[in-house]
Amino acid sequence: MALLGSLLVVLNMLCQAGVPLANADDIFSSAEKAELGMAAGSIEHRIKIYDAASVRIQHDLQLSVQKNDFDAVPGALKTWISALSKSLEDIEANLKAKKKSRNLIGYEIQVRKAIADTEGLKIKAPVDQQEAFDSCLAQAETIRKKFVDILFRH
Repeated sequence: MALLGSLLVVLNMLCQAGVPLANADDIFSSAEKAELGMAAGSIEHRIKIYDAASVRIQHDLQLSVQKNDFDAVPGALKTWISALSKSLEDIEANLKAKKKSRNLIGYEIQVRKAIADTEGLKIKAPVDQQEAFDSCLAQAETIRKKFVDILFRH
């Protein structure tokens, strides 16, 4: 548990420092990839990592909008949807618990709040990016609903 806390602190510091992803096409940062590798046997731990990645991506998106750097916005939206999709695949394939996953409940709440925040950011975006926001928000809501379905099937 202390190791997880330490890794999350390092991840948070990297995000605040604005350390970019190693490759623009990557979904997860190198720290998140390392944590996912260490958590190979624990879907509950991986859900926490997916949650943290979603928070990081949302933070980057908000910073881009605040700085009026709208060139970075479409990429951030795509990265967020890719991260949500990847996490959904993993959760659907590996969550076998008979009781509701507290981590998945927390992740679903975070995604719901992120969707609302992204809707707020959409208002500030240029007209030519409205469709990208709409598409992203629709996909995120579909994935969030699947998280809810998973929670209630257990």
